[in-house]
Amino acid sequence: MNLREAPCGVCGVISDKKCASCHGIFYCGVKHQKEDWKNHKKSCPPYIVECDENVGRFLVASRNLKFGDVILKEQPLIIGPSQVTAPVCLGCLQEIQQESAKKCSRCGWPMCSDDCEKSTNHSAECKLTEARGGITIEHFIAPHPIYQCILTLRCLLLKDTSPEKWEKLSQLESHTELRKKTPQWFSDCESVGKFIPKFFHCENVWTEEEVMRILGIVYINGHEVPLTEPPYVAIYSTASLFEHSCCANVAKSFTDRGEVVFWAAQDVKKGQRLSICYSDALWGSQARQEHLKQTKMFKCACERCQDFTEFATNFSAIKCEAFRKITDPACGGLLLPDDDWTNTWKCRECPRNVVWEDIQKILEKAGGDLIKMKESVEEAKKFISCYSNVIPENHSMMCDIKCVLGQKIGEGDPEQLRKIPDDLLEMKAHLCNEMLTLLRILAPAENRSHGCMHFELHAALAEMARRGVQRGQDCTDLLEKSLIHAEEATKWLEKEPTILVEGKICAQAKVNADSLKMAFRMRDLSSV
Repeated sequence: MNLREAPCGVCGVISDKKCASCHGIFYCGVKHQKEDWKNHKKSCPPYIVECDENVGRFLVASRNLKFGDVILKEQPLIIGPSQVTAPVCLGCLQEIQQESAKKCSRCGWPMCSDDCEKSTNHSAECKLTEARGGITIEHFIAPHPIYQCILTLRCLLLKDTSPEKWEKLSQLESHTELRKKTPQWFSDCESVGKFIPKFFHCENVWTEEEVMRILGIVYINGHEVPLTEPPYVAIYSTASLFEHSCCANVAKSFTDRGEVVFWAAQDVKKGQRLSICYSDALWGSQARQEHLKQTKMFKCACERCQDFTEFATNFSAIKCEAFRKITDPACGGLLLPDDDWTNTWKCRECPRNVVWEDIQKILEKAGGDLIKMKESVEEAKKFISCYSNVIPENHSMMCDIKCVLGQKIGEGDPEQLRKIPDDLLEMKAHLCNEMLTLLRILAPAENRSHGCMHFELHAALAEMARRGVQRGQDCTDLLEKSLIHAEEATKWLEKEPTILVEGKICAQAKVNADSLKMAFRMRDLSSV
């Protein structure tokens, strides 16, 4: 038997035919492959790793995937606090208050309990800190600079504590040469690269160059995990191979235990590349590009970013009217750049050109007002009214405020929704429908946004039906649509951890859907 042959996974007969997806198991023929698929599917990854010189390693679907199919569930290689954070417990990574903090009896790092002091998360840096004479943390309110070195330190310590994890970590991209060209590099050299060896008396263990390489791996491959307050950062192995797209086809969730779960946010055909969004898909293009450039060291060239209209939504456009003088003729056109977001913007209807600096002034003012006017329904409505002649209805800032409105109208328990007037209820339903349409085009993998909008629309339709029934109307259609959106909310949010708001919304959506189904069954029985 040579290396190209192995026993059939069902009958043991030597065969040279193997699973086309994982190449990890052999079969004597199609019959036994089909018979074993139910069992083998659980361990057969639905992807293969490919590589090219532009993006390095990336994942490709090895079979057809349906919406909701889990592609990967993975434990982190290492976890730690974010780069900028006030003191947190180094055991559970939850925020810690000065009055309740307990010093680790061995190293002095503030912890929240005796159990966390004994946590395996903390053990390696505890020994190192104890060896250098301990540490004292006195300031607990503002971000503390020393915490920005913790995750990098934990990664470095893997070399001795877990060589297998260290090997996987070392294979991840750090973009060291690109980062050397940025202003952040020099700041990081002082605060992390030089600090770790000197503070922990390890000058002969790690060089500044090695520390900076590992810090780059943290920057490029870290995933923010929202299971604690503040969120912590985790680094995964295979998860780092998903390539980026601003219009991704894979959604990301987490389990209560901190595992990352990637799943198909749409039907994916065999051979398609699998992508997630490294930025916020609901930011405008210029903001996404700037964020990716600063944090991931690349310029995005996905299909959405190459189209300045963002699939005809004009998600980042400015109205030409915003720059019109009283004597100018009216123009219903939109301003967008032709080649780069920071170059001159041109109207699609008239000859007007506007330099980036003037565009930026409008965006900065609108952004500042957006932050202030998110606090209440009335203020949010004012923002839409005030900026309707400046930015189009599908602009990223309009999208942001509409999402806020869709959730704030009738926010709280069901009784709050019952108190709002009909016009606000109709506005809520309209905004949710509008946002769902936009999400399907621009952000097909933003599962939390999809799920929450479906739930809010379900709630609005259910309340509209309740009022209609009280008025003697037939509201079957409204109730059926409400049920559809409750079930959609469940589909989009079912993989969210139960400790998060989205997980709780999912649980409520299931309860509401069951109640509606029961009501329909009772109605059908009574009509027999």
